[in-house]
Amino acid sequence: MLYKLQMDFMKGIYNREDAAKTCSLIQQKKELSAEQIFSIYRGSIYAGLKKALAETYPVTKDLVGEDFFNAMLGQYITEYPCRVQDLNDYGDELAGFIQGLPQARSVPYLADLARLEWFYNIATNVAIQQNNLSELSLLTEEQYSQIKLALPNGSCLLSSCYPVDDIWNLQQDDNEIHIKEENVFLLIWKNDFLVKVERLTEENFYFLKCISEKMIFSDVCTAVLENYANSNISSLLSEAVKKGW
Repeated sequence: MLYKLQMDFMKGIYNREDAAKTCSLIQQKKELSAEQIFSIYRGSIYAGLKKALAETYPVTKDLVGEDFFNAMLGQYITEYPCRVQDLNDYGDELAGFIQGLPQARSVPYLADLARLEWFYNIATNVAIQQNNLSELSLLTEEQYSQIKLALPNGSCLLSSCYPVDDIWNLQQDDNEIHIKEENVFLLIWKNDFLVKVERLTEENFYFLKCISEKMIFSDVCTAVLENYANSNISSLLSEAVKKGW
């Protein structure tokens, strides 16, 4: 009974069509109607979620301005209600939402910028991972081909038609931004306690992407060589290990 009551209440918070039913669950006070009390609840929840999202997406907010950002978040929160306990985990669909938002079409790189900020949020909040790569030297050639390597915890790969890493850095420094289309390949990851946004070559990016898909190493090699016939797998692996990727 309590669970159903809670669920009915939250439906009304996020869906205006259910608001009347939710108001019927609220006991009216002398000085406030049920509708006014409900509006206070709804406003408080939306304000809290907007604040959390603004902390996750500060550069996106600065780029479009507070008014546009808050209006956009109002739509987003309604379409994607919060269903997580930790607000650091809320907001992963925002980039996709922006991509489909007609009002954001004048800023074509905005969705990828939001993706970069979300991936940065993931890397920031992930636990530090300790690796023992010295064991690689003990493997036989057959064992080597069957292992599955992995990127560090919370690492994310992002490709974009725009230099979103430069946009992200320049916007934080309040510098003037000149945008030109430029394919970039990024790794967002935590090295010890420092989160890095690192540019990769297209070849490095594809190599790490194959590894992130949990392919066995022999299949990684095959896939890379099929797409980049002149690749040196040993060099790619050596660089990835040396840099901590």
